[in-house]
Amino acid sequence: MYAFLEGLVESTGPDSVVLNVGGVGWQLRVSARTATQMLEGQKMRLLTHLSVSETNLVLFGFAEEAERALFRRLLRVNGVGPSCALALLSSLAPGDLARAILDENHKELCAIKGIGRKTADRLIIELRDHLSELASMPAAQASGTELIHVLGELGFSPADARRAAQTATETAGSSADFQTLLRTALQAQHS
Repeated sequence: MYAFLEGLVESTGPDSVVLNVGGVGWQLRVSARTATQMLEGQKMRLLTHLSVSETNLVLFGFAEEAERALFRRLLRVNGVGPSCALALLSSLAPGDLARAILDENHKELCAIKGIGRKTADRLIIELRDHLSELASMPAAQASGTELIHVLGELGFSPADARRAAQTATETAGSSADFQTLLRTALQAQHS
């Protein structure tokens, strides 16, 4: 419905921002990471996601596409709703969250408020399985197209995915396994 909103930041909170767009104040729920980028009086563009439930309409805002795409991906996990997905993204940057899932790091996931062992298990099983076949391939078998595809699934734009894949291959070397290339690409995007 809404792809983005652009306007002046009227006010910010730890998990929300009010954006003045043409004289209308839009309240958006945001991750702590996005909230820290918001400065009152500054013109900002936030990518949006509208969450609709029986009793509520909530508009979520994201400073970057990777965060919004991962938020949407998290919503597909059984038992993960918008508040839980936002808590995950408030605690870990998209690349760090993806690495925690790929590494099956229960400790890091369970340290996030509202995430218990069962939810961490579901995150790992449902999201890791999506990448597991590609993550286990040696680099010689994994083409750049496959890495770009996985990065696209994690929310990278096509151009960013190509750049990150190229940087990962140059940094980690062409003999690196696919999981190393993926981690390197994620680190390069968020450094």
